[in-house]
Amino acid sequence: MRTLRTVLAALLAALLVAGVLSASASAGSQPKRIIDEIPPDTKQVSYNAFKLKGTVMEPQLDGTLLPYANQQVKILKKKCGTCKWKTVKKIKTNDSGVFKTRIYAPERGRWKWRSKVDHSNGYGNTKGEVWTLYFD
Repeated sequence: MRTLRTVLAALLAALLVAGVLSASASAGSQPKRIIDEIPPDTKQVSYNAFKLKGTVMEPQLDGTLLPYANQQVKILKKKCGTCKWKTVKKIKTNDSGVFKTRIYAPERGRWKWRSKVDHSNGYGNTKGEVWTLYFD
């Protein structure tokens, strides 16, 4: 009886490990959303403010694109190449998947910015392009 329990425990542990490994492998293979942004360095609205505008679309199996409507987009920034990304703003897209916000350049130094959409509904984490804003 003790041997049977040991064998069953070993099989159960092997199944759990196999399930965890397959789940982590499939998480990296999820499709990504498409983030299309207009570079903020061309859209200066005040002394140190720039307008960031972009769209988020979800590719479908038949090749069409649906808007990522009324969902959250995070705006991240970091001060240096080795610093961690920090969430600065959380904004929502409109019915067409468009988001708009202002981002600011520091008086001295450089800040890097990017947008990010977290994983949901079978799509993986999607990150936009990295933009650097600064004054000379």
